[in-house]
Amino acid sequence: MTVEFELTKDDLIAFNLYHNVHSPTMRRQYFRSWFSPAIVWLLVCTGIWYLADQERGTPLQTFLDLLPLFSGVPVFLVYFPWAYRRKLTKIVDGMISEGKNRNILSHHRLDISPEAITDSSKFEKTSNAWQAIERVVKNEDYAFIYIDSLKAFIVPRRAFADAGAFDEFIHTAMRYRENAAV
Repeated sequence: MTVEFELTKDDLIAFNLYHNVHSPTMRRQYFRSWFSPAIVWLLVCTGIWYLADQERGTPLQTFLDLLPLFSGVPVFLVYFPWAYRRKLTKIVDGMISEGKNRNILSHHRLDISPEAITDSSKFEKTSNAWQAIERVVKNEDYAFIYIDSLKAFIVPRRAFADAGAFDEFIHTAMRYRENAAV
């Protein structure tokens, strides 16, 4: 089974966003980055509330006076996912823009057979036995055939005539991968 497509910068960004969300290590880092500042901010606000109330003796009124300070926590929790995704996109875009990346950002021909998966471009031809493939995954717009924990063949849905052809390609790749693992 063969598929041909142009790999673009947006495809590489999509892979990095997918990988960032699905990698256990990156997920742990994401949640730490999301919740640690919120917890620290909440503790600081609670400390200020406690110290400010020592003098006044009216906890509810002190809390209401400090409500704008406390409201930073939910605002941060809502804002962070959007900002994180935007920053990650900018970082990946910047890294891709550092070089010409002619081998990656080019026309690709991906052939899958029961023995191997072969990626051919104008500059390189790579072949991997299915035993070397770690996993085959997909989302709405892409299939990712992981060679190792950081690298994958990126197959865009747009390379196929219809959704049925895309799904057939994915199922065939998964079947070849499973048969090789036996």
